Amino acid sequence: MREQPSVSTEVLCACLQEHYNLIPATLDFLPLGLDYRAGVYRIVSGQGISYLLKVKSGSLYESGCLVPDYLRDQGIASVVAPLPTRNHALWARVEDWTVIVYPFHEGETSWRGMTDEQWKETGFIFKQIHQATLPSSGIESLRKETFDPTNYAQWIRTFEAQHLHESSGESAAQHALRSSWIENQSTIHAVVASLEKLAAVLHRRNLPCVICHADLHPANLLRDRMGRVFVIDWDEVMLAPKERDFLFIKESPTDSETLPGTPAFFQGYGQADIDWIALTYYRYERVIQDVIACAENVCFRDDLGEESRADEAQLFQDVLAEGGEIDAATHASTHLSPELTVPIRRNA
Repeated sequence: MREQPSVSTEVLCACLQEHYNLIPATLDFLPLGLDYRAGVYRIVSGQGISYLLKVKSGSLYESGCLVPDYLRDQGIASVVAPLPTRNHALWARVEDWTVIVYPFHEGETSWRGMTDEQWKETGFIFKQIHQATLPSSGIESLRKETFDPTNYAQWIRTFEAQHLHESSGESAAQHALRSSWIENQSTIHAVVASLEKLAAVLHRRNLPCVICHADLHPANLLRDRMGRVFVIDWDEVMLAPKERDFLFIKESPTDSETLPGTPAFFQGYGQADIDWIALTYYRYERVIQDVIACAENVCFRDDLGEESRADEAQLFQDVLAEGGEIDAATHASTHLSPELTVPIRRNA
């Protein structure tokens, strides 16, 4: 969130003292992240210890706290987990907000700049995560992969029927998103068609599921000054095939190019038999998830400023461009049979 949450610092400080026995000497908002329902702060206590405070609106996905806490207890030290409250809970509530406190790790989360050694370390970390077994009692709130794109398709149809051609009173960002949607409507429909076709294939399989972070990319891999890697932001964690965490892999038509770090990642992870049908499904799913999220933020979030809406409208265009790149690689891939590749059509 780039705009500070509406909850006051006085309320937050009182909550921290009550639930964490933590009295902030400073509490500074950090305009970081793409989650417009969450804000983060840096706390420095009177003893000079730094903490990260995350404040979230709406309902809490409890597994986003429970799973990293469990993995940390299993000895995976690179997983950043919430700190407990005085009552041993992993979060607290104040007004309409959920308050979560983490240890603060100084470092960077830029999309570029990870070394091969850091990618190798990341591979080793995720091998540990994927090999971890859940407690015998399970984690009730933890989502499990269903390969069901029905809700995505329904959202797209509803948006197009009710909002796509409404132009009265729209902001500049809303106009930009709506125009881009109309221009690329066939692309969006082709992504949904690809999801539905691949889902039908995957329903006939019984792929093993593991604990997946489900949002693995460099911005969620914090690198500290010593070069160590920490896995942050577990809001999307789920049980899914391991391919859910391999989205950063990118093939060229000749299999000769990959995103930076991909070979090093698998040096740390070890040999992995990749199900390319599942990975392709996840690539398309990520595109349509981002399309929907951008449209929601631009068109339906009254609490966002115009600058944030404009950023989302630009991101919407970038996402559609990425969808075309994914299709080009998928259509040329030797890992998929021709009947499973659905070309994304772009308007001239």
